[in-house]
Amino acid sequence: MTAAPGQPGERSLPPEAAAALEEGMRRFQAGDREGAHEAFGRAYRRSPSDPHVQSWYGLTLVLVEKNSNLGVVLVDGAVRNGRPEPALVINQSQVAMALGQRVRAVRALERGLAFHPGDPDLVAARIALGTRQRPVVPFLSRRNWLNRMLGRIHHGWSERRANPGDPPRLDGEG
Repeated sequence: MTAAPGQPGERSLPPEAAAALEEGMRRFQAGDREGAHEAFGRAYRRSPSDPHVQSWYGLTLVLVEKNSNLGVVLVDGAVRNGRPEPALVINQSQVAMALGQRVRAVRALERGLAFHPGDPDLVAARIALGTRQRPVVPFLSRRNWLNRMLGRIHHGWSERRANPGDPPRLDGEG
């Protein structure tokens, strides 16, 4: 996690904070969000100014504790105070998506891609968010009830055309 002294990306984390950060990342990747949150909390108490610690702790604050205020402050501060590294930008985007702020998530990834063009993690995260299609009735707003209803119907038909062999779903979703 920590780079060798004198190398780009050098971070001077206390050993306890570095160990807690690595444990948290291991747990997060294994799907144990609560355990990761506890580990990131320990790392944050030991090194509250490190951008990576701020970012990961902020992400788990939003995902686990639903503390959106402090989580957003920490994640945004990590990107603003540190270099906008891909991992920090992806965390910022995940926080925005967890809060239902898709436009903000896309904007964060686009800024990250401006600093790191072609970074495979950022590109994959941006592709995963997808792109919006034009509204079915362009002169009405996207939020208009008619556009929303026709959009659902259109989306269902497009999925069926893309996967003609799939049996119809019984849950009404496509």
